[in-house]
Amino acid sequence: MLEIYFNSRDITYKSIFGAVQSDSVIEFRLDVRCDAPVLAYIVINKKKHQMHLDKLIKDLSVFTISCKALPKPGLMFYHFVISTPYHTVYYGNQPDTYQGEGFKYDKNPLDYQITVYDMYNTPEWIKGRIMYQIFPDRFYMETLNRSPYWERIFHSDWYDEPYIEQDFPSKTMECSDFFGGNLQGILKKLDYIKSLGIGVIYLNPIYLAYSNHRYDAADYMSIDDTLGSKEDLKVLCEEAQKRDIYIILDMVFSHTGSDSIYFDKYKRFNRGGAYNNPESEYKNWYSFRQDGTYEAWWGIESLPNTTETDPGFMSYVFKSIKQWVSLGVKGFRLDVADELPDEFIKELRKALKSYSSEAILIGEVWEDASNKHSYGTRREYLYGYELDSIMNYPYRSAIIDYTLSNISAECFVRRIEIIRENYPLQSYDCLMNMLSTHDVSRILSVLGGKSDFENLPRTQQKEIFLNKKEYDIAFKRLSFCLELLMCLPGVPSIYYADEAGSQGLKDPFNRRTYPWGREDADIFNLYSNVLSKRQSDEKLKYGSFAIKDRDDSVIITRQYQNESSEYIFDNKDLSYSRK
Repeated sequence: MLEIYFNSRDITYKSIFGAVQSDSVIEFRLDVRCDAPVLAYIVINKKKHQMHLDKLIKDLSVFTISCKALPKPGLMFYHFVISTPYHTVYYGNQPDTYQGEGFKYDKNPLDYQITVYDMYNTPEWIKGRIMYQIFPDRFYMETLNRSPYWERIFHSDWYDEPYIEQDFPSKTMECSDFFGGNLQGILKKLDYIKSLGIGVIYLNPIYLAYSNHRYDAADYMSIDDTLGSKEDLKVLCEEAQKRDIYIILDMVFSHTGSDSIYFDKYKRFNRGGAYNNPESEYKNWYSFRQDGTYEAWWGIESLPNTTETDPGFMSYVFKSIKQWVSLGVKGFRLDVADELPDEFIKELRKALKSYSSEAILIGEVWEDASNKHSYGTRREYLYGYELDSIMNYPYRSAIIDYTLSNISAECFVRRIEIIRENYPLQSYDCLMNMLSTHDVSRILSVLGGKSDFENLPRTQQKEIFLNKKEYDIAFKRLSFCLELLMCLPGVPSIYYADEAGSQGLKDPFNRRTYPWGREDADIFNLYSNVLSKRQSDEKLKYGSFAIKDRDDSVIITRQYQNESSEYIFDNKDLSYSRK
């Protein structure tokens, strides 16, 4: 007989829950029930340490050991070795690697993980708030502003479908159709946004760029003329703050546009762009080959890669960050953080915090950011000197999978807990939790069973909408999803027009205009009620969090001060209740 027990989430067995500060002392306990003498070891980062026999109660051996965390930020990987006169057994992480109770292996155990970080603080102001993401061109137009730089296609009808490849006069004009949404339009709708209980607005890129999405920066220091001016942004930030709303901007530093003042492939700006000028001050921002070609983001020629660690590039973009902060911006979301070197993110954070210690830095990472590898390197996002927060795509996937009955309650709980265990608490409390963004299909379409059609040609995706039966089940699932989202720690994020019932699969159909005057009243009321409950419940905003599964239901407990509530979710009938 050989029974082994350890639970990484139980402080009886690991004295500090989750991530730990560097140089912390961690007490480990391992229980072994065996009818023969036994020895136990813990192997940490491939180094083996014998554990001490702390108690022997009949056939139960309780082993303990005190270990010091790494002196510098990093990851500790560990498993246990149990040796008897007859055989050696290994005990490590479960095969799904979601930690918690362990698993016995005959060989090659999977390691547990501990994230070690240097002490850092994240902005308190964002905790307890709800975020609202706006794709600026598609939200609201106050008056139409045209661009002096490019020939742009402006839709005359706000409710038009966005163009796809076949709609443009030429390939070079793709992504150049605009609806004219602008900063004054957002200003006009601030009271509407506040009525939803929103405390943070996240704007997709607003700087000068050729495309309607503006992820192809033409000038980091200027606002796109179609959106407005720096004065418009300053007024927007001031008026938002009067309503206790803060604004954060999307920044793209892994590449610029080829049609930019820095690269100027088409000689539009005549300000010494790198493509045509060997002496350009921006030459070192890019990587040119001997044949004149250049490195581009995912091979897309309109998006030349930048050399982010070039001193001139860093100095310039940090100057742009300082400018936006001076206009009232409260933080930034870093696009494709995986493609930004750690050195760059570290220096950017230092610069940002020197401009405003309360500014927040959020990274776009689609996986568990604590152990993310990109380009052969383990990333350092959550070690205390890079990102404050992460876009929490793992929670989005878990919520959708549980709602659609793709996973059990137990699996859902494990997928929630692994992020809580791997992330430092100060970052976990301000994670951006969302169901839709500009990069994924709208949640109503997903819950109506339409995500299977995401890979169809855009000409076919354009026609995909829910029928009455699909809508009815999607509505019930949406109610379940939203209630679940609001119960999780972090910052819930609503993608503009989700609350109006917008549908759409991949880009550009997930970027349709907000349907002013044509909102789905039932869905709008659903969002209003759920968001209102979240904002009026201190437990959901600031309370401690515990989660478990029972009878294939998910039980969430939130406690704040002396008040506690239990929230019960059952995906079998999409029911939820509060006790």
